[in-house]
Amino acid sequence: MKSVIIFALSAVFFALPAFVGTLDGYDRAKVADENYTKMHGNQITDAEKEDPELFAVMKKYIYGDLSRQIKLTDTERQLITIVVLTTNQNYKFLKSTVEGSLALNVKPIEIREALYHVAPYIGFPKVFDALDVVNEVFKDKGIKLPLENQGTTTDADRFEKGLEFQVNAYGDRINKMRDSTPDYQKHLQDNLSAFCFGDTYTRGTLNYKMREMLTMAVIGTLGTAEAQYKSHVIGTLDAGATNEEVIGVITTMNPYIGFPRTLNALRIANEVFNERKK
Repeated sequence: MKSVIIFALSAVFFALPAFVGTLDGYDRAKVADENYTKMHGNQITDAEKEDPELFAVMKKYIYGDLSRQIKLTDTERQLITIVVLTTNQNYKFLKSTVEGSLALNVKPIEIREALYHVAPYIGFPKVFDALDVVNEVFKDKGIKLPLENQGTTTDADRFEKGLEFQVNAYGDRINKMRDSTPDYQKHLQDNLSAFCFGDTYTRGTLNYKMREMLTMAVIGTLGTAEAQYKSHVIGTLDAGATNEEVIGVITTMNPYIGFPRTLNALRIANEVFNERKK
């Protein structure tokens, strides 16, 4: 009887169809080598020399698997990576990512604007520390500093233009939020409108969709502001991104923030997707 049961279970097992995953059907090492070389040439890093096994895992994951899965442009992916590394203060990786971005023809002004954009979310010190790294790369590449100004507001109109941008982008809930704020806290709402949106979102070079992607990536990397993260997933979609592009932002973040924060970001994004279906 036992042999009959084992035979029956074996028959069921072998009758199951083979699972075809998203990782099948390509040469991971070859694709990773090609993408890595395109960005970084033949340089051998200390990490590769001293910890070759982990480096190989990382290389095939980021430059092999993820390169095929992420449905974003090179510029979008690189700028998102740059602000995630800045948020995490991963300056060694930031340097190589900026070098790789320039090799992919991402413009220096786009890199700088991505960093300027995230100052309201992570603070000035982290951004200036990152700019030290980025500007050294620019100097090494013969890029003249400072880069051209991109601001579009003045002290006289930054609040007005910022608030107008907020209301146009996020609707009347901005006015309701301001109206419900106690008088002794209103200055923070004014600062949000003037600095985050007047000084920052209205700047040139990067469009609204790219700026929302960067905001979403930074808040998701912080992992401590679910309400704001959800708001900017909505903002990214409202700016013209598809669900697939939102997932592309989260997937780009993944190797730098780990799976716990990635899966939490994915959960919130799926909440937004489901709500919008209704």
